[in-house]
Amino acid sequence: MDQPPHQPEWSRLPRHILFEIARRLDKTTAAAASPVNTLRLRSVCKSWRSAIPAFKQQRETLHFPLDLPFPVTPNPNHDLRGCFSLSQSTVHFLQPPSKPSSLPWLLRVEEKDAEKGKWKALNPLSKVSTDSLPRWFPKSLDLLDLRVSVIGAAYALRFVDEESSKKKNKNKDDWTTRAIKALMEQSDGSSRGVVGAVDATLAEKFKSTLILRVAVSPSPWSGGDDYAVAAIHGQGKLGFYKLGDEKWTPVSDESRYHDVVYHGGRFYAVDYQGGAVVIGSDLKAKQAVPPFPGKGHSPRGGQIKSLVESGDGQLYLVDKYPGSISEVHVKVYKLDETKKEWERVHRLNDQVFFVGDDCSCSVSARDFPALKGNCVYFPIKCYNVYGGEDVCDGVQDLESGVCGPVEVFQPDRMTMFTLPTWLKPKPRASKK
Repeated sequence: MDQPPHQPEWSRLPRHILFEIARRLDKTTAAAASPVNTLRLRSVCKSWRSAIPAFKQQRETLHFPLDLPFPVTPNPNHDLRGCFSLSQSTVHFLQPPSKPSSLPWLLRVEEKDAEKGKWKALNPLSKVSTDSLPRWFPKSLDLLDLRVSVIGAAYALRFVDEESSKKKNKNKDDWTTRAIKALMEQSDGSSRGVVGAVDATLAEKFKSTLILRVAVSPSPWSGGDDYAVAAIHGQGKLGFYKLGDEKWTPVSDESRYHDVVYHGGRFYAVDYQGGAVVIGSDLKAKQAVPPFPGKGHSPRGGQIKSLVESGDGQLYLVDKYPGSISEVHVKVYKLDETKKEWERVHRLNDQVFFVGDDCSCSVSARDFPALKGNCVYFPIKCYNVYGGEDVCDGVQDLESGVCGPVEVFQPDRMTMFTLPTWLKPKPRASKK
């Protein structure tokens, strides 16, 4: 009689092997580490839970929020005091395990209170909070009941003034948000002819807190022990900070940058004319690609430029041409570092790009068969039923050239951006 095959006792794996598995799982994405993989791994059995340290206890991992120095560039025109708070939000694909080939739901969350396991839902393609979750939405999600894939991460630097920092109310409207509201009210007064309505000092303070894009090295930078942060601030200027330093290091050039990412162990930034630079450990910007052909200082190509690192390790430029729904479109280029040029492409090797206001990520249609490869999803301006301007989810199919709202051109994939019905609790059977 044949003996049954030997079944390994996974619960008895040595602690050092389990720890190494956990460490590598948390660094499998181009984004920074996420607690999702650690949570799932620790939930397998008691021995694994005791062997694998909780995410917050892992020394090699960055834990957010982090306090960073303010300002990026000293401004002698005001005496604003405080610090930057660096936060991370992660982008996930969720699917029911019973239907692994179903269209995934795109979810973006930001850690709100790690000790209590609380999170804040954000719009996947923008940094706007999603406050309109229905009453039936579950108060907690069991990760063992879902297929969860971390596909990207986004970072934000919010200014926290000294008074708010002392009161520990960082989760409320930050100083920059309050300043924007005040300046908008003052601007309304100025348009009505009120002399001196706009506070020039407040405007200067606001500019010093304005951070447009942020990139973080997901592992210690350039073989060192510390992580690095790159930020585009003010009027498109670039600054760098290495954890442990007392102040930021500005990149002194005349470019106005649109986006910055961490790719292949270095930071890459693209300016409004399509020119790209690469920044190494010496914090000097070296030209990777010259600007698009043209004259003068006006933007070249599209109005909004975003960098995307694909799953196959390539760096792409998504050049967005905004306008009405009938006019909006994107062009995509791949970086050729040997030729120092952006190569126009019409296929993404079955990759799917998600390009948001403050983050970009990609997945392979081979890993998620329900997706259509060679598509770029991004927010576009549209109009609601009341005639007001709104933002909707847009798509460009690079193969067919079709571009417009997802609900019009790919209605069968609109569920990626809407709450899935399979999350809705089943009604309880009535008692007879």
